[in-house]
Amino acid sequence: MEKKFFEGDWVFDIETFPNTFTFAAVYCNGNGMRVFEISDRKNEVEELLEFFRKVKSSGHRFVGFNNNNFDYPVIHYILQKARKVHGTDKKLKITAKELYDVAMKLINSSKENKFGSAIKEKDVIIPQVDLFKVHHFDNKARSTSLKMLEYNMRSTNIEDLPFPVGKVLTDAEKDVLIKYNKHDVSETLKFYWYSYENLKLRADLTEQFGFDCTNFNDTKIGKELFIRTLEKEAPGSCYMKTEYGRDVRQTKRDKIVIKDCLFPYIKFDRSEFQAVHKWFQDQVITETKGVFSDLMEHQLGDVAKYAEMVVKKKKLSDPEDKKNKRYVPSEERIAECKKEQPLGWIEEKELKSPKGTKSYYWCWNIAETLNVVINGFRYDYGVGGIHGATQGTIRSTEKRKIRTLDVASYYPNMAIANQIYPEHLGKTFCKVYSDLYQERKRQPKGSAANAALKLALNGVYGDSNNEFSPLLDPAYTMSITIGGQLSLCMLMEKLIDNCNARIIMCNTDGFEYIVDVEQFEEADKWVKWWEGVTKLEMEGDTYSQMFIRDVNNYISVTESGKVKLKGAYEFMDFDKLGWHKNHSAMVIPMAVKAHLIDGVDFEEFIRLHENKFDFMLRTKVPRSSRLVIVEDGEDIPQQNICRYYPAKEGGKLIKIMPPLVEGGEVRRLGIDTDWNVKTCNNINDFSWGVDYKYYIDQAAKLIEAVSEDVTDKQGKNCGRSTESDSE
Repeated sequence: MEKKFFEGDWVFDIETFPNTFTFAAVYCNGNGMRVFEISDRKNEVEELLEFFRKVKSSGHRFVGFNNNNFDYPVIHYILQKARKVHGTDKKLKITAKELYDVAMKLINSSKENKFGSAIKEKDVIIPQVDLFKVHHFDNKARSTSLKMLEYNMRSTNIEDLPFPVGKVLTDAEKDVLIKYNKHDVSETLKFYWYSYENLKLRADLTEQFGFDCTNFNDTKIGKELFIRTLEKEAPGSCYMKTEYGRDVRQTKRDKIVIKDCLFPYIKFDRSEFQAVHKWFQDQVITETKGVFSDLMEHQLGDVAKYAEMVVKKKKLSDPEDKKNKRYVPSEERIAECKKEQPLGWIEEKELKSPKGTKSYYWCWNIAETLNVVINGFRYDYGVGGIHGATQGTIRSTEKRKIRTLDVASYYPNMAIANQIYPEHLGKTFCKVYSDLYQERKRQPKGSAANAALKLALNGVYGDSNNEFSPLLDPAYTMSITIGGQLSLCMLMEKLIDNCNARIIMCNTDGFEYIVDVEQFEEADKWVKWWEGVTKLEMEGDTYSQMFIRDVNNYISVTESGKVKLKGAYEFMDFDKLGWHKNHSAMVIPMAVKAHLIDGVDFEEFIRLHENKFDFMLRTKVPRSSRLVIVEDGEDIPQQNICRYYPAKEGGKLIKIMPPLVEGGEVRRLGIDTDWNVKTCNNINDFSWGVDYKYYIDQAAKLIEAVSEDVTDKQGKNCGRSTESDSE
């Protein structure tokens, strides 16, 4: 790893306990670690303040991890208190208990206030860089702790907080805490070096576009740039002034008539797609979440003729006596059921005892998602987009090849081409969208401006359904998502009916299909036709092979040899994989890829692999629970974030959770219960007593999932469920 940094940055971290406060900081090049302590054995508050003064007067910055919401507000408290006594004959008096109380108040308020406890930007005394915010770890779906980053960065040692929160520390424990504080600073510094390009982009954008985006995540940068451009083009379009300050402009809707959201050019020849189109035209919705899922047969209209459904059932029992085995549902009871599921039916099941008695079940069909099946392929429609996939292996041959098509800049161009916009923003929205799109095409690839404009273009769609955004208009959201799905279906229909194409996979903004080579020209003609109708542009390539488990987990290989790995099959250099993702057991997808593409024996690959980090797994339990290894009947405590590997020798990894009710028994839950494991928080504890069977079995499952060759047949649809289930 190259140590890239900004001159003047100090990476820091604090620790707070009732009788001990520590502050540790290191210069951005890794030199000059400083530690200050305020405790019942020493008080270095004056030395700490002198350090703060030097940082401030030098124009330097503090860099931390979640420091905007925790570490800096504690520091700010010290600085504010110091200001009050500055210029007087009074000395600053601060105790560890005082700072601990401040910290606990911050922690408790963050649980109640999702916007956090950050100090207002104008009041910040020492500039802050928060890596937690830069990487969007404050988003629930991307939430990642520093300890998890230590695992993902493949650190030598993963150290968890050595003492429970609130413990009064002995002098020896204070020394352990200082060592831990310095370790956290060193690990944050390492992540800072990995984050250099992210921070440089923000520095460049701050200079170029005139607003400070130092602590903005990518999405926020894009939205801010788009909104600022809108406001510049049409002042007051996003915000209005009130006597209380600034208020956001939005288009809120009590209902959305889907027919009004559909593009007029959408037309179909096939009855299956016609049924879906008609279904959408008939819908009036009051919310946008979950509206296209769990649809009962009678709600589907003509779509029911072509949809795949599952059978739901519930047992009909005596409402007054649940144990009454001779209960027979009355006509009134059946009529009640028919009110909820008009196309439902009764099923009877003979009971062994008492003789001659039966159980009665009310059954009905339900489509778990809005879907239709055409030529054996299932198209699922959702709020986020269309998806579907054939499971198995598909290979191009001399006569038939796999082709892939994706809409260029799908979300922006869908709005620009169809002149759709949040109602309160008018056509200025489309003009700004178009201008930014054209401007991005003029900017050099890899430049900060190009990156920012890409973020601006892509962030708009998601924010159109954000209740706090000035881009809010759920009808706009539905126009994009439903219009996009149906538009893609128009092209897929033409390729199926006119080119003898078979759809392999579709997902949001594109699809893959296999077609005769002699039909390439005809297929390209229909793509051009579609581009003319929709005013959108398709980008394409040809694959030599695809290995598909489902729409989110697959491998594709272009004819030029470019490999795309998704989901469970994905691996790459650990610093490029995504810091919020699970980096466990990378040797498994490595072996699978080597086997499927290069024909390597995956078992031999695993046994000969030499990078010990690629065998590591991790688990995490909340502070309310405990983690132990059970060896010879003894519970051996482990860290709450724990690195481990399946081993021939070792113990069982167990999560111990608090009782469900006060006074009840604790609950024990095994982790990877079929295997013995060894913990390895210090990588130097690793030995090569690896149980290779674990990795071989997991790799075999991924290979088996795509083992059927479906090049010349439809194969099985992924995610389909046809078995009955009961409630």
